[in-house]
Amino acid sequence: MKANYFKSLSTIETNIRTLRFLLLGFAGLCLLVCGGVLYYSFDAVAQARQRVYVMDNGQSLMLALAQEHNVNRSAEAKDHVKSFLKLLFELEPDENQIKSAYVEASFLGAKEGVNRLYNDLAEKGYYIQMVSGDVHQKLAISASDVVIDMSDSPFKFRASGTQQLIRASTITTRSLVMEGYLISVKRTDRNPHGFSVENFRIAENKDLSTITRMPTELAQ
Repeated sequence: MKANYFKSLSTIETNIRTLRFLLLGFAGLCLLVCGGVLYYSFDAVAQARQRVYVMDNGQSLMLALAQEHNVNRSAEAKDHVKSFLKLLFELEPDENQIKSAYVEASFLGAKEGVNRLYNDLAEKGYYIQMVSGDVHQKLAISASDVVIDMSDSPFKFRASGTQQLIRASTITTRSLVMEGYLISVKRTDRNPHGFSVENFRIAENKDLSTITRMPTELAQ
């Protein structure tokens, strides 16, 4: 009887140890699964934060990795300057279009500087002559035409391009050089690159040539 009693106690103790082992194993497995989930979750978030978007000629989005951040930031800065210049110097003989372009430019650069440029040209009657003369302004500028020192903020830049003034009978080509500085600002829908053009000035804007449009060209 005593032997059976001790045998029963031994069996219960063995079962308890087995149950304890299973519970510890299950708890360890749960911790392992939770740890794996947390690891992959943090890894996914970290990878998402390593992505930045670069505007390609102001139209499409190009995905780039943050490890190439310096290169991409330089590309963004160049495209920002190009977009800013096109808004200021690629205009149509339409008062609403001109005003709208300057409003958009004020989101990419210092509003005070943009308004000053607009008011200076307006006081000289430049836009009135442009509209009445049906003059179309086109600007040719590429990334290689924009030089930016990204080593220290504010970032100094110099951009050069060619501007065409297209009239009914002539096409005048001008050189355009602008200098200024870029500062980093918060990205917005109106300013996707997160830069602002500050203290800019037109260093050069002079006529290079004027050609007479041929009758066949006028007909087109």
